[in-house]
Amino acid sequence: MGFNDFLLYILPIYILEVLAALAGTYYLKKTSSPFKNTKYLVQFLWLTVFVETVGLYSPGAYFSNYELFSFVKDTPFAENYWWYNIYILVSYTFYIFYFISFVRKDYWKTIFGVAVGIFLLSSTLIFIFTDIFFKGYSPYVSIAGTILLFFSIVLFYFELLRSDLILALKWSLPFYISVGVLMFNLCLTPVELFIQYYNLKEGNELFVTLRSNVLLYGNIFMYSIYTLGFLVCSKKKKSSY
Repeated sequence: MGFNDFLLYILPIYILEVLAALAGTYYLKKTSSPFKNTKYLVQFLWLTVFVETVGLYSPGAYFSNYELFSFVKDTPFAENYWWYNIYILVSYTFYIFYFISFVRKDYWKTIFGVAVGIFLLSSTLIFIFTDIFFKGYSPYVSIAGTILLFFSIVLFYFELLRSDLILALKWSLPFYISVGVLMFNLCLTPVELFIQYYNLKEGNELFVTLRSNVLLYGNIFMYSIYTLGFLVCSKKKKSSY
């Protein structure tokens, strides 16, 4: 992939991430008494923009033949895997707690709190005792994170079924968020399971193209849904969830 190809790939994702964060900020300004977890969601989206911006150092160094960011050349930080491994853990943790915050039963919140704690501890141990932190993405993190996220969203859906909000999903911002993040992770996780295997093989252009397309269209779908949700729900002056 050349520099122009990289720009054509990354720009749509980056632009949509910024648009989603801007739409979220607009929603907060238009909606009276927005829920605290919605404020955290918008802050997380801006954190995502920051992470993506900083993460550009690695391709910037590579495509400039390390004239830019020369200090990372021949170091474990030359690739940005470490940066995104941290972000992935934060992302799973945030979304799980975001959806569990809508569940009324305290024992579910306790169960997921313990489960997330175990997930973070075990993931950290994997990063410490293997070389995956600097060299790739952990299949364990993808599988465990997606499973916890999936069940947190299922519980959120059950909570919707028990409330009047099921009759007005159009105005439920968390529903839009759940559709976007669930579809993205369910599509990406199966591909991520094979990334380490294919990275060790030659002639893996087909897999690399597949993964790139899943990431591209998955991100486009997710952040487009986020933006749509913020804009639609901002038309209702008072937040219903």
